[in-house]
Amino acid sequence: MDFSTEPGPKMGCVVRGRAPATSLSYHESGSHLFVASEKDSVLRIVDCLNGGAPTDKPPMIKLQREGIRTVRATHHSHSVLFSPGVNDGVPKKSSVYYLSVHDNKILREFEGHSGLINEISMSPVDDTFLSAGVDGTVRLWDCGKSGNSLAELKLPENVEGAPLAVFDSTGLVFGVSAAITGGEGYHIHLYDARNYTVGPFSEMKVTRQDIESKLRNSGSTPERAYALSKAEWTSMQFNQSGKQILIGANGGMALSVDGYEGTVLHSFLTEAGSGGASLSLPMAVCFTPDDRSVICGNDDGTVSCYQADSGLLARKLRGHVDRVGAVAVSPKYKQMATACTSTAVWIC
Repeated sequence: MDFSTEPGPKMGCVVRGRAPATSLSYHESGSHLFVASEKDSVLRIVDCLNGGAPTDKPPMIKLQREGIRTVRATHHSHSVLFSPGVNDGVPKKSSVYYLSVHDNKILREFEGHSGLINEISMSPVDDTFLSAGVDGTVRLWDCGKSGNSLAELKLPENVEGAPLAVFDSTGLVFGVSAAITGGEGYHIHLYDARNYTVGPFSEMKVTRQDIESKLRNSGSTPERAYALSKAEWTSMQFNQSGKQILIGANGGMALSVDGYEGTVLHSFLTEAGSGGASLSLPMAVCFTPDDRSVICGNDDGTVSCYQADSGLLARKLRGHVDRVGAVAVSPKYKQMATACTSTAVWIC
């Protein structure tokens, strides 16, 4: 998607919500979008071809008992994976659920984590998926099989905090990131999805000093660059070619990292709202499927569209009234979705 040319994206439809969206996920067909909002424990479904509510699925599902924080579309058009929400800082459950949205029925519960699940990644080629939790574990599962996880990955001894784990676009590789003890940066390890038991085939280190240097060179003050260089990573995504890895982090920061060397290529910072930039909330960020652009949600309700190669701002979109906390791009059509309390579907 080239956001530098006119006339630019136009807002196609808006789906109203009552609480900020925490997660967006397109189905691989591009026909519909799943929207999770943790505060009110609601999963919404958007018809992306006609706009508004779908005719073959309920427009909204209330998940009061489990809560919902993160949602991921599966290969089945009527089923999703989701992780539970948090109640007073404590996760309602530590499971991943496989939900049929057609009849609001939980088909399977995947138990094994002992704390909040902060990432779910569906394989693009089969029914396996990864989950990562604040208990410091990464697990591999199969949607079609109940019971224990297929594997629990061993992380390096010198790591701390919550890891992240995601598949690349081919499903042949997955990456795992974890913070280095002492706040000195992050490990990114790459695994062969067909032979993960032998350990990672590539081990990269993104140092705190490299992050701080990139931020200072991009115009951040020394104090802000130092603080953000220690920010917790909250999301990870490969681009289609695997040449870049996009990291979202607390403090309204994102980084693009070389997928082979681990060097920091570009940094992206949120546009502050009326109350200033958030010191704790993560930046919502994603690649476009053609690898040309990076989409970032801002605290002031705008959406920044950057050129992935240069890191330069190509366009800023306006239309939201509050912080944009979730973004996603259609895998099939020239369309993307951004969300604050309401979800906007843009025609690109």
